[in-house]
Amino acid sequence: MRAGEVGMKELFPRRGLPNVISKLEHGETVTIVYFGGSNTRSQGYRVMTGDWLQSKYPNSEIRSVNAGIDGTGSDLGCARLETDVLRHQPDLVFVEFVGNDGGVPESKARIEGIVRQIRKRSPFTDILFVYTLKERDLPLFQAGEYQKGAIMQEEVADYYGIPSIHLGVAVSQLVSDGKLIFTSRAEQSNPGAVIFTHDSVHPTIPEGHQIYTDTITRSFEKISELRDHQGRLEHHLPRNSLVPANPWEYASMLPLDNLTLFSEGWSYMTPDDFALVREYNWLFPGLWRAVDPGEAITVQFEGTHIGLFDIGGPDSGRLKVSVDGGEPFLIDRFTPYNDHNRNQYVFLPELPNGKHTVRFEVDHEKTDKAAVFEASGNAKSMEHVRQHPAWYDQTVIQLGKLLVVQPPL
Repeated sequence: MRAGEVGMKELFPRRGLPNVISKLEHGETVTIVYFGGSNTRSQGYRVMTGDWLQSKYPNSEIRSVNAGIDGTGSDLGCARLETDVLRHQPDLVFVEFVGNDGGVPESKARIEGIVRQIRKRSPFTDILFVYTLKERDLPLFQAGEYQKGAIMQEEVADYYGIPSIHLGVAVSQLVSDGKLIFTSRAEQSNPGAVIFTHDSVHPTIPEGHQIYTDTITRSFEKISELRDHQGRLEHHLPRNSLVPANPWEYASMLPLDNLTLFSEGWSYMTPDDFALVREYNWLFPGLWRAVDPGEAITVQFEGTHIGLFDIGGPDSGRLKVSVDGGEPFLIDRFTPYNDHNRNQYVFLPELPNGKHTVRFEVDHEKTDKAAVFEASGNAKSMEHVRQHPAWYDQTVIQLGKLLVVQPPL
């Protein structure tokens, strides 16, 4: 998808959005789910496009669902699709994962897993891919090339006829025209130019997200103009997946106690008895919490992937993991971002499809957390360790959901 010779296209309409546009034009109630990461969760393009659609179609009631979760990619997206998207019976699903997927090769299979789940469960639901832009992608756009992750998602879009919008095209052009500064510190002002981000990733609100919104709304109008089919259209689901033997359409998110055996030291914390659960009850009804090394959970499942959706923070420890009795390995639930509590998740490496027993044990050894921050050059977080040594000197694990991928055997 190199486009430098002919100019960058921001819209690839493909088979369009026939069903949601028909319902809007007939004044029917429409449910739109915005599914993605932090740019979707914020009060940015999601809110702005919803407001624009409501003003354009005043006879329709537009129900917008915020299914964005900060710092999450299409792998977790596949697992949470039923819970966060399909149960709302959407007419349209925005899919925004390019930024957090980071162009990893597996993202093509995961994005296809999202599409196939939607097509299987809800064949009249329209899907729209939107691709956000980070500053690191800007040189690619100015050289006439889309980012790697968008190129992979475009293969999926082509195969399933899904329209896509490259939000970076307008941003790149505005930078080239001298009308936009991609990143500037919040305290700086630049008269005559829009400040797009303060952190190179998240557009400012409203100015930066307004550029995304304008791109989406003019693309929506173009898709509407190109529509050659009136009335409902059932979206075809090809029998064969684009990615051979793709397991990700069989991903799901489950309560931990469905498949899990807990050692005695685990406690199930609810919003009534734990402040952290109240803070994250939009994600989890409760948290399974262990504080002592040696506490373990054992999960028996059939499938190819298993993972944990959890809350990490300064007090997070490590897990020693063994699969089917094999050599243990470590997954650290403390990350360079854990100078505060935050939702996070991890998948183990892919397994042969079949029955597996996985044991997660709180490790006795502690991560050198100051060294983690030092390696990432985060002086502010290093100072936080010095100010709160007792908070960091713990091995806490707080689990919210079990993530599994279970294709037919």
